[in-house]
Amino acid sequence: MYMRVAMNLDVSTGLNGSSAAAYLNFDTKNFDALLNSVEREVMPKAAVAALNRTAAVGRLEVQKEMELKLDAVTPYAKRGVIYEQANKDRLSATVMISGRSWGLKNSTPPANFLTPQFFGGQRNLKSFERQLQSASHLKSGEYAVPARDTPLDQYGNVRVALIVRILADLQVTPRTEGYNRKRSDASTKRNRNYRFARFFVPERNSHLHPGVWQRDPRDNGIKAVFLFVRMRPYTKRVDFFGVVKNVAEKRFGQFMAEEIGKRMKR
Repeated sequence: MYMRVAMNLDVSTGLNGSSAAAYLNFDTKNFDALLNSVEREVMPKAAVAALNRTAAVGRLEVQKEMELKLDAVTPYAKRGVIYEQANKDRLSATVMISGRSWGLKNSTPPANFLTPQFFGGQRNLKSFERQLQSASHLKSGEYAVPARDTPLDQYGNVRVALIVRILADLQVTPRTEGYNRKRSDASTKRNRNYRFARFFVPERNSHLHPGVWQRDPRDNGIKAVFLFVRMRPYTKRVDFFGVVKNVAEKRFGQFMAEEIGKRMKR
């Protein structure tokens, strides 16, 4: 009977707000006639526990697949795969990509950069890109990508400190106004090198490639830091839904039998 119970688990994909999600839905009504009174009492509780165990394993397996298929996955990206637990009033657990960001203010929500890796298509703009676009530096349909010599961290990302310095020089966003004032007023008086704009975006009709460039105040040499490039669609690299569905098909029946067994012994 427990195998038949497991087969009544429906796995579907959809949206949870703005985030992609895999839903694990269980319905007990078709089994009422097969259950005695004790089983009928424990079935919903066992289903909740089994659904939550399945969702937790599904999340873990997606994270493992990310490590295999993606380059230098950050802990932040892995934490972006979350699950919502079932409860006695809702026999459904959900594995999804978080649409919220944690930690650093204005950081990019995981759904923005994981969704195209999981499903293909265009990625959303990162916070830095949105701010460049709001200041009319970055055109619609463009991404800002690190130039060849731009230093990256261990995960292949540009360090936040460098981005903050760029935004300060470009005077793009209010959240760095204090940094701008300190730099433009006090620092310029102390250091004549700060009389030169260290980071700048050239005019579109310039001979320089569109992007963010850095000027070295020592010799006035310049180099690209970010280049503005046309958006290209991503190819799906992680089968998010397939991984979760595979876990559900293989593990839910086992978990359900275990959870019912625990409660029948009490």
